[in-house]
Amino acid sequence: MKSFFIYILLFIIVFKVDVLAQKKINEKFKKETILKIDLLLQENYVFPDQAKLIADHLNKSLKEGKFKKYELIDSFALALTKEIRIVNKDRHLGIWPAFTPVKGQESSSDDYQMYLKKYKGTRKEANGFKEAKIIDGNIGYLNINFFLAETTKTLDAYMYLLANTDAVIIDLQHNGGGNPNTVNYLCSYFLENNLLINTLYFRQGNRKDEVITHEVNGKKMIDVPLFIITGSQTFSGAEEFSYNMQSQRRATLVGEVTGGAANPGDVFKINSDLEIFIPTGTGTNPITKTNWEGTGVIPEIKTSGENAYSKTIELASQAAEIYRNKKALESKNIYEELQHIIDKQAQYSEIDASKIDQQITDIFRKAVDLNLFSESDINFFGSQSIKKNPLIAESILKSNTILYPKSPMTYLAYGDMLESNGKKNLALTNFEKSILLAEEQKAPYLEGLKMRYEKAKSSK
Repeated sequence: MKSFFIYILLFIIVFKVDVLAQKKINEKFKKETILKIDLLLQENYVFPDQAKLIADHLNKSLKEGKFKKYELIDSFALALTKEIRIVNKDRHLGIWPAFTPVKGQESSSDDYQMYLKKYKGTRKEANGFKEAKIIDGNIGYLNINFFLAETTKTLDAYMYLLANTDAVIIDLQHNGGGNPNTVNYLCSYFLENNLLINTLYFRQGNRKDEVITHEVNGKKMIDVPLFIITGSQTFSGAEEFSYNMQSQRRATLVGEVTGGAANPGDVFKINSDLEIFIPTGTGTNPITKTNWEGTGVIPEIKTSGENAYSKTIELASQAAEIYRNKKALESKNIYEELQHIIDKQAQYSEIDASKIDQQITDIFRKAVDLNLFSESDINFFGSQSIKKNPLIAESILKSNTILYPKSPMTYLAYGDMLESNGKKNLALTNFEKSILLAEEQKAPYLEGLKMRYEKAKSSK
C-alpha cells in the first residue's frame, strides 16, 4: 500500500491502465475475490459499519448469481464497482484490472518503448494544466485538468501570468482531482495564511490532519474576484478546491453540480489480477462541519456545461470593472496620503527626516500590499519629486529599497538621488549593493552598474 494518501478520480485510473487484462475467470475466483474485498474493506475503509454492509451486499449478490455472466476480468471489475457503490454511493470505491505486461514484451527494447510511451504521455499531460490566458477585460483564465504532485513551480508560473488581472476564472469542469497538497497550494494563492480549510480524519492510527493555508512563491490574490467553473466531471480534489473557496465565501461557482466524492484513500491489491481503491479517510470543513460526499458541490450559478464558460466570462467582466473602480479609489486615497506628507514637510521643515522616511515607507507598503503600486510605480513617484523636493524624492526612492530589497535597480536609483543630494559615500554604498545583487542574479546590465559605480567613485 502506498504511504501517501491521494484524492483520485476512478475513471482516470481505469483508462490509464495500459493493458486491460482479458483473462477468463471462474466462480471460485469470484468467490475468493469477494472474500478478499471483504477483508480489505473491514481493515481499511474509513467507515467500518459501512464496510460490513458492503461486504454483506457483495456476498448476497454472489449468491443471487449477479456475477455469473461475467467471464472476463475487466467486466467483472466493472460489475463489482457498481455493486460496492450501491450501499452508500461512495464514488471513490472502485475496482479495476491490475496492470500486467503482455507476453512477449519482456525484452529491454520493448521495456524502453513502454517507457517512451509513458514519458510522452506525461509530457502531453503538461502537469495537469490545459490552458492559461488573459481574456479581454483583463480577466485571468486557468484551465486545470488534474492536480499533480510536485507542480508548484508550474502553478507559480501560471499565477505570475495572472497576477495583475482584475478577475480570475479557474476552470475545473473536467478536473478529476489529484494531489491534496497541490490543491491546498492553489487555495493558498487566494486565501490568507494560517487559515484552517479542512480537517482530514484517517482510520489508521485514528489520525487527524489539519489542512492549513500557507505562503506561496508568487503574489497572493486575496481580494481579486474569483470564479470557478464546475461540472458533473469535477471530482475529488477539484471538488475540495471548489468547496473550500465556496465555504470561505471567496469565489462564485458557475456550472453544474460536481461528482460528489470527498474521501481520500489508497490502492490495495486484491490479487494478481485486480486492485481496489478504498477511502481510508474523510474530511470535515471547519465552516460547514461536513463535506460534499454524495451531494457534490452545488454552484451558486447553475447552468449547463455548454453555457458555463460564456456565463462565467459575463460575470467576471462585471466583477472586474467593479474591482478596477475599487482599486482606482484606493490608489487615489494613497496618493492623497502621500501628498499630505509632502505638503506637511514643506510647511514644517523641522520635522525629523527619519520620521518622514518612515511615514513614506508605510504609505508605499500599504500600496504594495493592496497591489496598487509596483517597484516601477514608486520609482516614478520619486523621479517626479526630484525637482519639487529632492529630499522627498530621496525618501521615496529609499522606501523602494526597503520594499524591494532584492532589486538592483532600486539601489541604483536611490544611489543616483543620494549623489545628487551630495551624499556621495552613502551613494557609493548603494551602488555597491546594486552590483552585488546584479552579480548574484546574473543581471544583463551588470557591466553598466559597474561603470556607474566607477564614475561616481572617480568624482568623489
